[in-house]
Amino acid sequence: MITTVNDIGRILNEIAPVRLAEEWDNIGLLVGRTEKKVNVILCALDFSEEVLAQAVKCHADIVVTHHPVIFRGIRQLTDNDWQNRLLMEAVRNDIAVYSAHTNLDSAAGGVNDVLAALLELENVESLSGGEDAVEGIGRIGSLKEETDPETFAHTVKRILKLDYVSLVSAGRPVRKVAVCGGSGMEFLDRAVQAGADTYVTGDVKYHDAQAAAGQHINLIDATHQGTELPVVNEIADRLALRLSRDGLSIKVLVAKETKLLHIV
Repeated sequence: MITTVNDIGRILNEIAPVRLAEEWDNIGLLVGRTEKKVNVILCALDFSEEVLAQAVKCHADIVVTHHPVIFRGIRQLTDNDWQNRLLMEAVRNDIAVYSAHTNLDSAAGGVNDVLAALLELENVESLSGGEDAVEGIGRIGSLKEETDPETFAHTVKRILKLDYVSLVSAGRPVRKVAVCGGSGMEFLDRAVQAGADTYVTGDVKYHDAQAAAGQHINLIDATHQGTELPVVNEIADRLALRLSRDGLSIKVLVAKETKLLHIV
């Protein structure tokens, strides 16, 4: 039985439904031939030079990423732009690229559920509220035991295997924790309204830190990449399980990605 890029796209739509994507997002099959036969899948957070090199080396037919390889409109396709060069190399090597972005953020079992599970949160619900408690941006849950902000920050650092995290301590005990992988500061107010005493996200700017301090909520910046990388293994595992269940012997691999930000 032949499995095509289109078939992989249909499975990924079950894992991270397209309907969950934000209107401004660019997701789905962004590069490649829909009817190309798939024998090897490589999963990654980003489609970078190092990921492309691994895809070529392992003869991947499709790379599944979280961040879209094409985000804004392309006005020119030349080798003057590093991202366009990657697209051109993908096409030259007949490698398809499928991206699941905000739909994977919101999906049950996606970015934020993986993050919440790693931090051992209990009674987890969507931070979005509403009728559906398992879908939407962000998650909120409770720790089994109360702790202090500094201890919890060190726990986040250890669990996510980071060189560092940044902490804004409001001096409140940590028990009810909201999480939003990637860049989630626009949902700070939502975390406050949901009753969180602590918020874990990435891409925190100085004025974001001020806003958290002003609203008396502990804030931990565990970096954009650090809060999202764990979902890559989850995607690979779920793809492999589904393909195996269907009796398909397709190899599913996880790319090795260098952490961009580190202490020097």
